[in-house]
Amino acid sequence: MSNNIKGTCEQFCPEAESKLRIKEKLLHYYELKNGERTVPGLLVKAFARSAAGVKAPRTKDLRTERCLQKTVEYLLKDIVLDKRRPYNFVYDFVFDRLRAVRQEVVMQRYDEKQTLKLLEPMVMFLAYSRYRLCEEQIDNFDPKICNQHLQECLKRALCCYDEIDVQSLNLNELNRRSFLEAIYLLFNLGTSEALNRALGLPTEVSKSEVFASAFQIAIHYHQGNFYRVLVGIQKLPHILSAMASLNLQKLRSKVYLVFAHAYNSTQLMVPTSFLSKLLLHEEVADLLADCKYYNIKICDDKKNIQFMKSDFNTNIVVMKEKHECFVDKKFEKVYLPEILLLKRL
Repeated sequence: MSNNIKGTCEQFCPEAESKLRIKEKLLHYYELKNGERTVPGLLVKAFARSAAGVKAPRTKDLRTERCLQKTVEYLLKDIVLDKRRPYNFVYDFVFDRLRAVRQEVVMQRYDEKQTLKLLEPMVMFLAYSRYRLCEEQIDNFDPKICNQHLQECLKRALCCYDEIDVQSLNLNELNRRSFLEAIYLLFNLGTSEALNRALGLPTEVSKSEVFASAFQIAIHYHQGNFYRVLVGIQKLPHILSAMASLNLQKLRSKVYLVFAHAYNSTQLMVPTSFLSKLLLHEEVADLLADCKYYNIKICDDKKNIQFMKSDFNTNIVVMKEKHECFVDKKFEKVYLPEILLLKRL
């Protein structure tokens, strides 16, 4: 393949693919006009794996940089806000079409700044979706696949920033980098790799208030100061709070274990109201459900909990991630496409 191949297509889907998919009736729900099975609407290029022996793509089958940006904006605004189908259905379509965009970024060998413009919104979409769909059944959403692609996009974006002189970044670009660095740190909370990267960041990036908050959470987690971690998570903005909250079930299990050792006595009681608030539960009932799961004794009045180290079930799998009310309230206050397209951080 030529080193300088550049797309010339200004349509979301190249003409050849459009004709083929219309003829073979391979149109997605969101590519049909008003949902009519026989009426094509706006088609978006689908992801297709590269096959060995296949000729290099023609320039007319590759979209221009401007067209790719418009495609990303369309997907993360018009489609993401479409309420006709459940979000997991939306996610599957957008995920596939964004993957096709990523493929073209590689094919056309975009430079670091060109790549970042297209890749950063994908990171935001995957991070948001990872939280939004965390309660879905595996048949509707596979968190491992989402994790894999989020990690790949994050690392690719951060590698691009590593190649760009930080002094050349304007304030908006610095803020975007700081935000992505914070996502990476919280998504990989507790790993030495993420913490070591954070420790080596340029001052221009690490002094950001948003990144500094994420970094303090990572340090407190490393030190085992889970109280400070729980306090910090609540103060993070939307996407970052959502990313951090994916660790909450694991955090809660760690706190229960700490209490099982510290309050290991038939005479000591811990008020459910206190523990529920500490662990960011919206309702005491959520705490009681946790106690039942981990075999923690609940007093008859349900107002106190008795921890016994010998009773605590340490072999059980950590509870499945769930939506957190304090995170959902943050998203209620924002216009989602602005967040996903990094118009507002």
